[in-house]
Amino acid sequence: MKNTVLAATLVTFLSWQNVGVSAAQLDWSLSDFDQPESALYNPESREILVSNINGSPVEINGKGYISRVSASGEMLEKHWVEGMDAPKGMALVGDMLYIADMQKLHMVNTKTGQLVKSYFEANSKMLNDVSADEKGNIYVSDLLGGGIYRLKDDEFKLWLKTDLIGHPNGLLAEQQSLYVANWGQGMHEDFSTDELGKVYRLSLSDPSVAPQAISGPLGNLDGLVRFNGDLIVNDWINGKVFKLNEGKAEQLFNAGKAAADISLFQDKLLVPVMFDNRLDVYKLD
Repeated sequence: MKNTVLAATLVTFLSWQNVGVSAAQLDWSLSDFDQPESALYNPESREILVSNINGSPVEINGKGYISRVSASGEMLEKHWVEGMDAPKGMALVGDMLYIADMQKLHMVNTKTGQLVKSYFEANSKMLNDVSADEKGNIYVSDLLGGGIYRLKDDEFKLWLKTDLIGHPNGLLAEQQSLYVANWGQGMHEDFSTDELGKVYRLSLSDPSVAPQAISGPLGNLDGLVRFNGDLIVNDWINGKVFKLNEGKAEQLFNAGKAAADISLFQDKLLVPVMFDNRLDVYKLD
């Protein structure tokens, strides 16, 4: 995909209007980010980490960075970790923060803010979301390339690729399963798809087991979290946020177009809104 085409497409989403919230209430908002794509609560430091693309989502420009924000919505350090390209999803394992960044998976020490190591995968195209299993293995989706990669025993390589999940985005490793929010099938240069995305469940112990669809077509799906036994997933293009329980989906509210990789802390949903350069935090019912 050409950067110019993508940039022109993304600009079309700049004009949007938030709609009423029915199952969540806005707790606070914080602006002054640069295309925030993902937000993640660090329970040890009690702060929120926000990845900033700071340019085109596919641009190798060295301008991407991570911010630190207090749990009450105060900017603590805007440029905490710098020198990345287009950082997106994140996951924590102990003191280590894992960040998806185009063809790289970065590992940052949260105590020092120092980059410890970067893993490069030449066959990937746009690494997107990150999730860790109970053993500390790291799973990373490749939205454009269509695969799911795994970091295990210091080796980063392709773990699964299936035509059924053409453009995996949100990931949630949970017990023996990996839940995957698929962006959709048949992606075009403007990021629209021939088919809307579904949520799938994979076996962590045996990736050869056929993925199980646990939802119908919902949208161009991005983040994926678990709250009170339900999965919550959002549609990036239309801003819809869904609750998913036993195959039944219910729209909770609309977070606005370009609401990206959602995350959770306590009873609050973190929603980075890429093109408004803002982080919204909703209190869930």
